[in-house]
Amino acid sequence: MLDLNLIDTAAFTQGRQIVSGNISLAQLDERVWSHELLANRDDEIRYRINGGIDRWQRPFFDIDIEGVVQLVCQRCLKPVSHTLHDQTQVVLFANEQQLDEAMTADDAPEGILWMPEINLKTLVEDQLLMAIPFAPRHDDCDNALLTRANQDQANPFAQLAGLKSGH
Repeated sequence: MLDLNLIDTAAFTQGRQIVSGNISLAQLDERVWSHELLANRDDEIRYRINGGIDRWQRPFFDIDIEGVVQLVCQRCLKPVSHTLHDQTQVVLFANEQQLDEAMTADDAPEGILWMPEINLKTLVEDQLLMAIPFAPRHDDCDNALLTRANQDQANPFAQLAGLKSGH
């Protein structure tokens, strides 16, 4: 298995190499483990990164992350389990013009600029941060007070309808 940190980009992509394993959120960068929506930094994710060359002869990384993480429910602020399964392909471009042209194309892939060495751990962290939902929440928070408050409130549209029919 290769090191998850710096790799030789050309050797990895041209050799169609693969790196995979498990990593806890606490082992990742602070921008991950201190994320406001993560409830447990000891959760682990699985990652798999494949290198390759696409049909246009562009080097790429296929990045797959999966696992179950505890996030903070945005309704009740208690932990909620969330299953992550994110797959993406990141294409490497030689210069910004090629990257910009690809990004404006209809079927544009994710893209970054070519670097002789790339930190794969950073790619995993980036994909993880993009895979976290904007507002995680339980389907039902089992909060009796919240349920009662929602039931007690009259529907404002029903009140408007009553005003309209009164004319």
